[in-house]
Amino acid sequence: MSARSFFRRLLWGIVALLLLGHIAGGWYFSGALIEEGFEPSPGAIEVPSGEYQLVEVVYQSPLGNMEAWHLPAANSTWVIHVHGEGATPAEAEHLFAPIQQAGYPQLAITYRNDGGQPDDPSGYYRYGVAEWQDVAAAVAFANANGATGIVFSGFGSGASHILAYVYRNNLEQNRGILMDSPNIDMADTVDFRASMEPVPMLPINVPPTVAEIAKFLTSLRIGVNWRTIDYVEDADITLHVPTLVQHGTEDESVPVGQSMAFAEASPALVRLLTVEGAGHVELYEADPEKYLREVLGFLAEVG
Repeated sequence: MSARSFFRRLLWGIVALLLLGHIAGGWYFSGALIEEGFEPSPGAIEVPSGEYQLVEVVYQSPLGNMEAWHLPAANSTWVIHVHGEGATPAEAEHLFAPIQQAGYPQLAITYRNDGGQPDDPSGYYRYGVAEWQDVAAAVAFANANGATGIVFSGFGSGASHILAYVYRNNLEQNRGILMDSPNIDMADTVDFRASMEPVPMLPINVPPTVAEIAKFLTSLRIGVNWRTIDYVEDADITLHVPTLVQHGTEDESVPVGQSMAFAEASPALVRLLTVEGAGHVELYEADPEKYLREVLGFLAEVG
């Protein structure tokens, strides 16, 4: 065998090994992605108590009864809180008393796949593709109880559920959106988390090529359409309401660049506040006074 033939075979052998390694790695990380990002892992829902008035209510979604917490107040503009993946309606508790004292009724909702609530027929978390229907049902509950305007408040992936709703329902009553550490482009979030995930038994993190294969295999395995759960790319066309986004620079769950891209896509409607050193949904803890000042100021402008 000539040296040239040997090196050609060696090269093709390396290519084949790399290809097989990528496919195997993609399959492995696809499984991890499905388990960690799409299989529901609901937190235990416990009704909080504090210096606010809270009433447990039920609203009717397409899947059946969903629990929610109503915080009454005199204004006819309601704030609807939508929590993030794996959290509960209590994620918004730091806003309950200040917003109620400011005169705005609130509805902190559960939705499909939450603990004790109906499951999505797919068995998976859908990042707004299905959850928007629960948001719509919560809006209907608010309307039936006197709401004439709605301000949405979304944490983490809850923001994707809200955008999925408002992109489909460009209604006059939609007054604005508050977003805290929003996860609104899941494919980008997967890439970000993969870049920090070590490969077992190798001194490297997951390469972008393996992440792409993992996403492709995830699409085949559970029917994820990554384009559908990207709420950033077409925000210049589909967003029609003022939006306040707050995001920490040290968020290791959702990259702050995602919020920056969202603000750049629709600069006339989106105001972005980055909080130096803050982690995921830790903005209130970083500076409570500033956080509440921004939220209440936004409500005064749009509500």
